[in-house]
Amino acid sequence: MPKKLSTSTKASPRYNNDCSAKGIASNFIKIRKDAAVPKTLTTGNKMLDYVLQSKIANQAPYIGYGIKAINISPQIGAHIAHGINAYNESCRNHKKK
Repeated sequence: MPKKLSTSTKASPRYNNDCSAKGIASNFIKIRKDAAVPKTLTTGNKMLDYVLQSKIANQAPYIGYGIKAINISPQIGAHIAHGINAYNESCRNHKKK
């Protein structure tokens, strides 16, 4: 027979079950921090990345646009997935009373 736990020893859920816009946004921020997606093309140094992209963008704009497009496409997909997960955690896992 399973042991009955008091409310203080039970595991608390990581995400809230609030299906309002504020609850979904709160879950989105938590999920985004937990599952950050790194940029595809990077040197590892933010300042050096900025300088390289600005120089390439000034000298050969289409190459700079290509680098930005390669770096932003995984970020867009990750934000869409995080939004779907935040909605699912907020509304679909809503405890029925």
